[in-house]
This record gives sequence, C-alpha cells and structure tokens, in this order.
Amino acid sequence: MTRSLKAARPLAGALAFIVVLTFVAPPAFAAGPATVAAPHPIAAAATARVEAMPTTSLAQAVQATPTTAQTAADKPFLKTTGGAVALALLAGAFGYAFYSFSHGRVKSPAK
Repeated sequence: MTRSLKAARPLAGALAFIVVLTFVAPPAFAAGPATVAAPHPIAAAATARVEAMPTTSLAQAVQATPTTAQTAADKPFLKTTGGAVALALLAGAFGYAFYSFSHGRVKSPAK
C-alpha cells in the first residue's frame, strides 16, 4: 500500500501543477488577431453573381427541384443498402466473436 502512495504523490503534484498552469495562463485568443483577414471573398463573389442573374432563371431553378420524389434521406437507414451491409457485418462480427470465445484453446484450470 505504501509503495503505490509513494509513486502517486509526484504524479499528483505534477497534475496539480498542470491544472494550475491551465487556469492561470492567459488563453491564446486573448492576444487578439495579428491581422484582419478579408471577409470571405468567395461568398461575396457568389452573392454578387446571384444578384446579377435575371429573376427568370432563378425561378426556373427553383421549379426544377423535385419536391415529391422520394430521396434516400426519406428511407430509414436499415432499409438502405448501406444499412443492410452494416447489419450483415455486425452479425458476422458477433458470430465470429461468439465462435472464437467458445472454441478458445486455452487449457487452464480456471476455465
């Protein structure tokens, strides 16, 4: 019992030192940004391009999207192909784990 306490005291001291440094040291974001970057030039260019488009093409793009068609997101996961594959792999893994547990070759008196 005393052996484990002798080893635990330096570890506890090191842990306390790290915790104190974590809370006492100023966070990295407190210094502020070094330079101010441009606010998303790609987003600004895309917004300008959409505003320059005629409204008829935007209306056609909105009408072209299907609203009543069933997509893959409407199905439950287990009824999709990926879900069926995941279930098959899970069943195989459980079967293999059960087989290897029951057919282990450990010869010991405790088993």
